[in-house]
Formats: sequence, C-alpha cells, structure tokens
Amino acid sequence: MTVEDIVKVSRNYQVTIPARIRQKFQIKEGDLVKVVFDDQSNSVKIVPIKQ
Repeated sequence: MTVEDIVKVSRNYQVTIPARIRQKFQIKEGDLVKVVFDDQSNSVKIVPIKQ
C-alpha cells in the first residue's frame, strides 16, 4: 500500500510531513529522520530513525 501526498516547500526550504504519514510511522515532534536522495529512481526518501 502506497501512501503519498503533495506538500509545498516553504521559503526556508522546509516541508511538512503530512499527518497521515506521520501517524503511520509514529513520527513525533523532536524525532530524527534521514533524508536520502536515490540516484536510480531520482527520488527523495524520508526515513524515520527510531532511537
């Protein structure tokens, strides 16, 4: 099952992770995420880091 959404990049180049994706991965304020650029698929992935 793919969950996706469209978000706008702010003036400071920030994006908001949509609520349904935050809920699915249980991402909360202060959590760390890794941002990965994949050359093969030419895509950016956000990977939650669980501590």
